[in-house]
Amino acid sequence: MGVTDIAPGLIVRHTNRRLGELGPCEACERLVSGSISFSEFVDQVGEGHRKLLDFMMEHDLHPGRPGEVLFCIECHAEIQDRNVLRAQLEDIYSFHGQGLVAQEVG
Repeated sequence: MGVTDIAPGLIVRHTNRRLGELGPCEACERLVSGSISFSEFVDQVGEGHRKLLDFMMEHDLHPGRPGEVLFCIECHAEIQDRNVLRAQLEDIYSFHGQGLVAQEVG
């Protein structure tokens, strides 16, 4: 794929833009909506979700699709990592203002 090719669904992993200081709720909202990259999210909230974000990048997952992320965790994550990954995903959605269960159903 060349620099000028467009790849729908490609997750932006890093940008150089300055966002200012975002609170955890707003950072989670922007991550889930796709308006900030994983790197920008870590810059805003710290390293607490790094394991999940690395897993999502490795498997080309989008945080706005929690059902897909959960499915991939169950299928591809090491057994000892699954609880941590689920907890980090749930944490993002609790800051986002909606529980993960509500997102899966709706």
